[in-house]
Amino acid sequence: MREREERLTELFRRHADDIHAYASWRVGRQDAPDVVGEVFLAAWRSLDRIRAGEERGWLFGAARNVVLARRRHGAASAALDRRMLTLAVDESERDGVADDVAQRDQVCRALDTLGERDREVLVTATWFDLTPAEAARVLDISRPTYLVRLHRARNRFRSAYQQVAEAEGNHPSAARNPLAV
Repeated sequence: MREREERLTELFRRHADDIHAYASWRVGRQDAPDVVGEVFLAAWRSLDRIRAGEERGWLFGAARNVVLARRRHGAASAALDRRMLTLAVDESERDGVADDVAQRDQVCRALDTLGERDREVLVTATWFDLTPAEAARVLDISRPTYLVRLHRARNRFRSAYQQVAEAEGNHPSAARNPLAV
């Protein structure tokens, strides 16, 4: 029993912040702690079945399942958190902030034009620094399927981002690569 407690404690120490960030993106900051709690409760119940070295992917997959279950029951909605638009910047860092905020707004608007599947693949790949194998497990798809979806989502994002940038009079080729995609 003590060994199980120590393993879960170590998993929580290493991964809780990442799971919280993922949950915040999917359900908002207010409900994120509940999702984290449900994920680690599931981890406790399944601890003997979680393979060593695959814990992070398993936890993200569990977080996705919790989010989807909450959505099915009407407990949460999947809104992209507009936290990208708010920056905590002191007076000495204000140069260039307007450009960064404008670009983040363009990124959000481009992401909003994409389908949920594309947004999920892009954000999972970009914000959470998961390996392709981990991201595929989170999304409950094979690694090759994940890579194909990521490639297609990146292409659709590029097109959407160019349209948003052009609509604002920015030359898309001069725009920085906002999601490194």
